[in-house]
Amino acid sequence: MVRVVAVPGISLELCGGTHVSNTAEIRGFKIISEQGIASGIRRIEAVAGDAFVDYVCARDNYMRRLCLSLKVKAEDVNSRVETILEELRATRNEASSLRSKIAVLKAASLASRATTVEPQNVRIVVENMGDVDADGLKSAAEHLIDTLKDPAAVILGSSPGDGKVSLVAAFSPAIVEMGLQAGKFVSGIAKLCGGGGGGKPNFAQAGGRKPENLPDALEKARAEIVARVSGSS
Repeated sequence: MVRVVAVPGISLELCGGTHVSNTAEIRGFKIISEQGIASGIRRIEAVAGDAFVDYVCARDNYMRRLCLSLKVKAEDVNSRVETILEELRATRNEASSLRSKIAVLKAASLASRATTVEPQNVRIVVENMGDVDADGLKSAAEHLIDTLKDPAAVILGSSPGDGKVSLVAAFSPAIVEMGLQAGKFVSGIAKLCGGGGGGKPNFAQAGGRKPENLPDALEKARAEIVARVSGSS
């Protein structure tokens, strides 16, 4: 035998909760979460009575502190937070743009250090760009491949953060015609850094998780690209 609770026109359920002699004992009731726990079954968690009062007081304290930090009224918190997030996005975009410009400036100095490989006078740049991020690495490679002209091959690597490796390979049309593909090439190098990647025949990016292996990976890349374009393998 079980108790059935009916709310006319709304719900008819088996009673599975705590009984009260009068709804005034509940004082307040607040649903704090709702989630699916199985197929066709959802769980609703709520607080009532003293727990409801504690919950509301705690949330009110959070809001007061937030208003104090933002120097706005409670009703203006949402718009203020949206403004801050928009400013943060703009700042991040500006910082990313500046990092890309710095990477291009670094790349400009690398062009003069390009290695020329006979017999087809292929210009090659293989360099470690330090902590330049993936976007900056891409911009640097694009700048170099345009600066060096055809035929040219550029392989750049960096460690933009702890446990992170970024790699990019850019090949001019003549290099692709030799049978080399940037996607396959950079994927093989990335494996040495505990990662992978790929892309188009003329341009590809990859990542890894072992920055300590980056120097050896770039040396292997240099040796392999020189061997391939010189016809020695």
